[in-house]
Amino acid sequence: MKDLEKMTPEVAYDYARNVIGGRWFEGEEIIKTSPQWAFRYAHDVIKGRWTEGEEIIKTSPYWACWYALDVIKGRWSEAEAIIKTSSEATYWYAFDII
Repeated sequence: MKDLEKMTPEVAYDYARNVIGGRWFEGEEIIKTSPQWAFRYAHDVIKGRWTEGEEIIKTSPYWACWYALDVIKGRWSEAEAIIKTSSEATYWYAFDII
């Protein structure tokens, strides 16, 4: 695919999921720039933990909570400090995970 540097994380995710139908290593650097699309890539494409994307996912309390719930399927102690910065994410994390 041409023009990778012009591609958004959403388009890179969509290309991996709907065109390639699996991991797209060339697009992962782009996907890793967005917590939302890194989470979706791990959940929908990799279907499991994506350690390379976890640093960006941890920047968002909301997506870190979803990642713990839907990908890790349990506590994600490395992200708990970030999750605690949002009362809503803290509630859902405690309710669904802890």
